[in-house]
Amino acid sequence: MLHAAVIVLVLKTNFLLLAGKSLGIVPPEEWSIPLVQGMLALGERDAAADIDSIVLLGDSLIAQLDPLAIHTRAVNLGLGGDTTETLPARMGGLRAPGQARSVVIGIGVNDLKYRTPQTIAPNIARILGRIPPHIPVILLSVLPVDEAGPAARARPYLRNGAIQSMNAVLKAACEARSNCRYADAWPAFSTARPDGLYGGDGWHLSADGNRALSAVIRSALTMIDAQNPGAAPTIGHGPASAAPPNDATRLPQP
Repeated sequence: MLHAAVIVLVLKTNFLLLAGKSLGIVPPEEWSIPLVQGMLALGERDAAADIDSIVLLGDSLIAQLDPLAIHTRAVNLGLGGDTTETLPARMGGLRAPGQARSVVIGIGVNDLKYRTPQTIAPNIARILGRIPPHIPVILLSVLPVDEAGPAARARPYLRNGAIQSMNAVLKAACEARSNCRYADAWPAFSTARPDGLYGGDGWHLSADGNRALSAVIRSALTMIDAQNPGAAPTIGHGPASAAPPNDATRLPQP
């Protein structure tokens, strides 16, 4: 009975927000109730993932991707609102990344609300350190935004200059880890019209944008195969992946 009451307290009230604010551990919004609920919802998907899956981790730009557009063995564990603080914490409860064929990570844009790009390097190292060194990692660049769009107008921290600084930190962290490939998606999106690859907010992607990002990931997986000719291919046939993300894993945005 006591355990049930604690669960209700955590999930149905603002207990975590108040605790985070009172203790000064993290900004309360960073550990929002929807994010914690999304973490719980992803537990079943993680448990159902096959050994040697291609695991997708990151914020809502990852969560909104259809894993089957990337590979039949892909499983999407992306979560809206994820940051470089929340991702390594929740990775401690995930099984799939530790036994994956490869891991794809797209993270960083939400951090701009809470910290400067230069301060995320230790967090990125923690994320990469949670993945066994023999497992290939693809670390995606943060995508540009339409600074004239509604999302950037409402969020002064969403600026492409800051995003480019973030990407420099991500690239350096990837280069410092063996078996890590930095996938620069910036060129594919920086020249696109906002109403082409982007949705109405100029931040999240349209269906065409999701396909374009999936293509960047597939290309990086192909390069991993080329560098490891003796390993089982990451691009090929296999059993169907877990179902595409549901609404619970997309909230909050991104």
